[in-house]
Amino acid sequence: MGERKYKKRKIKETRRQLPLDVYFKNTADSKTDLTSPLIEGTLARTEKGTEMPHLDELTHHLIVVSAASLRFNSREATLAALIHDYFKPVFDFGQTRWRHLITDDELYSQILSVFKESVDVNKVANISRWHHPKKEKDCNEICQIEQSGALSGLEVSIPFSLPKSQEFIITEHLRVAGPYRMFLLAHLRRKLIKMLSKKYSERFQEILGVSRIRYEYRPLNGVSTIEEAAEYIKKENWKIEIDNETMIIPLPSRFHRDLFYFEYYEESNVVIDVDENAKKIRGIRIPFGAALSTVYLTSSRDAYLLYVGAGFEQLALKDVIKEMLNDLKKMLDDYDLKKKKQKNEKQKSAFEQIDLDKIASSLTGRFNNDEACIFCGEPGEPIAENEKISSVLEDKFTDRWLLLRNAGVACPACKLGFEIEELFRPRRRLDEYIPYEALVSNVKILHDVPIFKETEFIRSISSKIWLELLSEIYYSLYFNKTKDSKEGSIKKEEEWIIKFFLNPTVLVYPYEIEITPQAMTVALGYQKKKFILQSGLHSSVVFPGNEKDLLPEEFLVLRKVYASNPELGIYLLQKLRDVYSPIFGVPEVKIKGGGSRARKRKH
Repeated sequence: MGERKYKKRKIKETRRQLPLDVYFKNTADSKTDLTSPLIEGTLARTEKGTEMPHLDELTHHLIVVSAASLRFNSREATLAALIHDYFKPVFDFGQTRWRHLITDDELYSQILSVFKESVDVNKVANISRWHHPKKEKDCNEICQIEQSGALSGLEVSIPFSLPKSQEFIITEHLRVAGPYRMFLLAHLRRKLIKMLSKKYSERFQEILGVSRIRYEYRPLNGVSTIEEAAEYIKKENWKIEIDNETMIIPLPSRFHRDLFYFEYYEESNVVIDVDENAKKIRGIRIPFGAALSTVYLTSSRDAYLLYVGAGFEQLALKDVIKEMLNDLKKMLDDYDLKKKKQKNEKQKSAFEQIDLDKIASSLTGRFNNDEACIFCGEPGEPIAENEKISSVLEDKFTDRWLLLRNAGVACPACKLGFEIEELFRPRRRLDEYIPYEALVSNVKILHDVPIFKETEFIRSISSKIWLELLSEIYYSLYFNKTKDSKEGSIKKEEEWIIKFFLNPTVLVYPYEIEITPQAMTVALGYQKKKFILQSGLHSSVVFPGNEKDLLPEEFLVLRKVYASNPELGIYLLQKLRDVYSPIFGVPEVKIKGGGSRARKRKH
């Protein structure tokens, strides 16, 4: 038997025979750790009755439930929601049930001691303890949320059921036919995340006096029951802490080797905290808005903006558009200031002719007219000579022959998309994408844990959001800076980072999941070409490229080559850039002395 095959068989045997803690100890010192995870969390929940696992991470589940609980305007309900599955990472199974409730009053008092003057600790304990009632009439606040459509939808509910506003879910239906409308959707999504992050943060501040929530998975040694975990926590005096408006919640984990954290906060960007000495990721900062909202595409013409209701009024689409335009104006000003350029007439009059009510009604399908837009086919209106979009009627417009059928008519939404393009095209590329659900490429059960026998998952709306977050986290790697390199580049001494790009893996104990990130590109523009001629909707693209898009199937091949030959990592990244010329997401490799060992061997 070959040495490689023998090693693989021994690893499989080790996983079957050894306790999980021992397995980790034996594998932690591997010289080539190809599976350093992007995140290290815990599976959120199982479906009642079938016990099939939901594809979601525990802290994400907790933040969804706690955000929804803000509707009750109750400190006790929200605190209970934040810790209601506190002991799940211990993986204690009594009579095949996943035991996860705190039953020790002394432990509640200790964990919540920072709130002892402002909340009824006994009430928090009761809401948390009884969120799985035996009788429907006893369903409390957490029970109501968990039985809502936000969390309990089966996988078939995503493709076949249209989302609708309900008690804990807010939706906004949009018509997105045509590239200009998709272009606006990408901008609206970004602005919505920013506005929602601020709203959720304000609500947590109102109810609990904090604006950020940080969960820290902390390893427990030699613990296998929640009673043992409780004794350990009391001995070590673990408790919820408040640090500069950040609530820090320690989660006891039987399977984590080191501390790993998820922080949900009020900004708009995913931030990856890399431990350069340990050569691993130690935590992720996630915007509230990204964790609690999604763009739900139901067809080539329809989409829904969907987010968790937290007790604030539904954001008016008109207000989101207005804030989006303010941001775009600032981007133009900042760019010109950086380049020391003077404002031209187009920029001075940017968006002056915009009618927000018309754009909102056009995007939501409530704008009525018998004439069709030349760009998207939705109801439009005649193009006036003084409008920015009137240039499409001039002979120089590249695709004038396509417009003859409905020449002179455009919808308010496409007019806005056109103006944004005209303003930005001379200044910067128009590359816009929407993170799409990451594909689950391969699933391994790390240990024989009761209940968890399945490698197929039930999915809910919350699962959809989480998979999109995984893609967003992956693409955020590109923008992550280290002390030795600038944004979007890797030096030879940082070769260890390559494993995150070529073999993206997540741990949601007891599963190890290989993922393939996806992005839906909605605008690929160039200064000398109309973006509308260059864009397309590609929901299954890993990297959009100037030469060629990298598809998920091709990414899997690349991953296999890397897994078999990890020393080729830098060379594979270089080849990926050479062959596909990715528009974003693949760092430039900077190597002193003419190339890596892999490249030298090739020559």
